This record gives sequence, structure tokens and C-alpha cells, in this order.
Amino acid sequence: MRSLRRLLNAGRRAAAAFATRQDGGPATEFALVAPIFIVVIYATVQCAIIYICNAYLETGAETAARQVLTNNAVTTTTSGSTTTTTSMTAAEFQAAVCADMPHLFTCSGVKVGLQPATSMSSISTASPVFNSDGSLKSSLPYQQPTPGQIGILQVVYQWPVIGLPLGFNFANLGNGTYLMVSTQVFMVEQTQ
Repeated sequence: MRSLRRLLNAGRRAAAAFATRQDGGPATEFALVAPIFIVVIYATVQCAIIYICNAYLETGAETAARQVLTNNAVTTTTSGSTTTTTSMTAAEFQAAVCADMPHLFTCSGVKVGLQPATSMSSISTASPVFNSDGSLKSSLPYQQPTPGQIGILQVVYQWPVIGLPLGFNFANLGNGTYLMVSTQVFMVEQTQ
């Protein structure tokens, strides 16, 4: 019983000494390190989100390229001796691309460009140019490649990012967004 009383008294003395301490070394160290640590964690999370969403954009663009590559973006109807081939319009193709994307993306923000190329040396995969407000300087070209032609598909999306203190900012456009671009180059299959 006496040893328990000594232990309790020692605990009270330690608690009283802790409560009356005047130094703030640990608190000062925490105040100096915590903001940097929080910013680094936030930047890491934002970088991971951008990476994952860019992977989703790539997957959606690959699915759309596969649709063109296999001639599924072109409908052929036969009536009697007349065969009619119609291509998807730009809006229809954009809607088809959006249908394969997760709900992280707004369909109105997804921009799609599709064009044929005559040879491998004539392929241009340059990113589109934007104004400072985030609007395209010129619209993306849209023309369905025919079977046997090289097709170039670009899917573009402006992902909103939040700037952080200490200069951490992933935005690469003037309107504070991160431009994600997926470019797919493929040869359209011949029809049977």
C-alpha cells in the first residue's frame, strides 16, 4: 500500500512539474515544421490525384481510338443496291468518349480532336494552344480517317488545381488549371 502511495505522489509531482514548465521548445519546433509538412502532404495528394485522373484520361482516349481503329465510329447502311457510310460527328464522338470516362470529368470540358495523316513523318502531336483564360485559340480538327489511313486522336481536359503556399502549384495554364492531353496514333483497319 505504501508503494502505491509513493507511486501516486510521484505521479502528482511529475504532473505538477509538467504543468508549471515555462519552456516551449517542442511547441516551437512543431510550429515551424507542421506547415511545411502539411503542404508536402497536400502536394503529394494533389499529385496523386492528377496522376490517377491522367491515367483515366489515357484509358478513355485508348477506348475511343480503338473505336475509330476498328471502324466502329463509322456506320454503314445498305438499302437495296445502295451502301451509305456515315461518320460520327464531332459532338457524337465527344459524347462517345465521355461515356467511357469516369464521373470525375465533366463532359463539357473534354475536348476531342481527330485527324488523318498521310504518312508517319507528317504526324503532328503538338498540344493545342490556349488563351490566358483557358479557352482554345483554335478548335481541334475533326475529320474521320478512312480505312488504311493513319489516325491521330487527341483528348484534352483542363483539370482544376489549387495553388499552395511556398510555390507549390501544378497549374500549367493561365487560368489556374492543369492541362491533361492524351495523344493516340494508330492505323485504321481495312474493312472486309
